[in-house]
Amino acid sequence: MAQFMVLHSYKETPAGFWQVFGAEALTLARAMAAGQTPARCLRSWSPYLHGRSDLLFCLWEAEGPEDILATLGDTTKYLTSDILEVDEINWAEMAQPALEPA
Repeated sequence: MAQFMVLHSYKETPAGFWQVFGAEALTLARAMAAGQTPARCLRSWSPYLHGRSDLLFCLWEAEGPEDILATLGDTTKYLTSDILEVDEINWAEMAQPALEPA
């Protein structure tokens, strides 16, 4: 599976989106956790409480962008999705000293 960072923008207002999606969020989370969706959202970040109400960032695991859009289903009526395949850089791991061979 590849990882994708998805930058979502609200087509309407964040409040309008969450009013509709809030009722479905738990069902979707459970389906993703059970492997019942073609893609899985690993993490989401919202800057809403910090003064930015126009964006939502999500890290997904999927075979391709089409699987993310299929998993999002009807939420694409309320959000745009700029999907970028990414590679993860683990800075903590990078900072660890290399193990010397015995």
